[in-house]
Amino acid sequence: MATINYLVKGTKGYSNVLLRFKNGRKFDYTASTDLKVLPNHWSQAKQKVKNTNDAAYKDEVNQHLFELENFIITEFNSDNSKGVYIDRDWLKSKIANHFNRPVNDDAIDQVFFLPFVERFIELAPSRIIKGKNKPVSSGTITKYTTTKNKIIEYEKKFKTKLKFTDLNLTFYDRFVNYLTQEQKINLGTVGNYIGTIKTMARDAKLQGLPVHEHINHPKFFAPKVKADSIYLKDSEINKIYNHDYKGVERLENARDLFIIGLRTGLRISDFLRLKATNIKEGFIEIETQKTGQNVVIPMHPQVKEILEKHNGFPRKISDQKFNLHIKDVCEEAGFKQEIEGAMINPKTKRKEKGIYPMHKLVTSHICRRSFASNLYGKLPNMVIMAITGHQTEAQFLKYIKITPKENAKTLQEFWLKQNKENNIEKVNMKVAK
Repeated sequence: MATINYLVKGTKGYSNVLLRFKNGRKFDYTASTDLKVLPNHWSQAKQKVKNTNDAAYKDEVNQHLFELENFIITEFNSDNSKGVYIDRDWLKSKIANHFNRPVNDDAIDQVFFLPFVERFIELAPSRIIKGKNKPVSSGTITKYTTTKNKIIEYEKKFKTKLKFTDLNLTFYDRFVNYLTQEQKINLGTVGNYIGTIKTMARDAKLQGLPVHEHINHPKFFAPKVKADSIYLKDSEINKIYNHDYKGVERLENARDLFIIGLRTGLRISDFLRLKATNIKEGFIEIETQKTGQNVVIPMHPQVKEILEKHNGFPRKISDQKFNLHIKDVCEEAGFKQEIEGAMINPKTKRKEKGIYPMHKLVTSHICRRSFASNLYGKLPNMVIMAITGHQTEAQFLKYIKITPKENAKTLQEFWLKQNKENNIEKVNMKVAK
């Protein structure tokens, strides 16, 4: 029969309460609970701290001992029935788990969240993503690292060290409020941090670590904000393509790279690294850097003309220079109208909504968004998704930037065309009589 007894050794000063766990003749193990009591306050017969006025800690310690005994017996019944080997290390581990503390200094990442996050990031380059058979991308690791930095800032602000058991709705509310109210971070970015925390915490949970159950609560969600990104219509792309930049090589080169991005639907990380080997029988073929997908894109006439002009692809430039130059490209082409959007405030380093000249809102993201939006409704969604790389139609529909009025006009044009065809049919029927 399994029994638990508490022992207090020593006669002076605060002493550890020891837990003795015995199961007949099968085993007899003793481990420290790390709870401290004065020996003269301890009742060995009653197995608890005496009810004396000078033992102010009696109720708290006695409650801990009662709960620990129940926990050890419950864990023993569960593990013993599964064939888990019960030894002194098992007992020490269970006591540590109950009090939510590491068994030793080497196991600190089994209790505290930040050390686990650091370990999670350290192992990320060797972690293979299911379905892609590739390790975690450098961009994803950067996302992990920025989230880690926010956790560090949070712990410093609130003078705390987050444990897995702290990842509850109270932490969620405080973390979101800290980022939005004190750091003035937009809700969409906060949602990215929350999503990353959930990813890491769920991984910890799979490893059997004591993550709070609230991590999967519906209220522990990653806020999402509809992007204010703009897109260029086909006529606007043609305007840029045909604009005379008067021999300014910087603008002409950036314009040609911009057109390639707009007409291929590729991410900047992909279209800026295109080379001759990616052209096969009149198609552009490339394995995308972010998702590892192999995509095949037919060559748009404008892209063909650009390649012929340069006798290959335009001169390569950095992502940063591309994003700077295409603003000038659009400004020179006349896209100066004031529209609603969001821009990074150089003083606060935060994205702020407002009314800005259109050319200032242009970034590399406009390429894929314009490609998808211009083809939407003209080709089956699955055909467009095969090129843009969206995994689900729901993701694709959130990505495109067609306004309700534009959808209404499309329907109006369809009805006009349908009505015209029906009238022709009626006239033909009259002639046949």
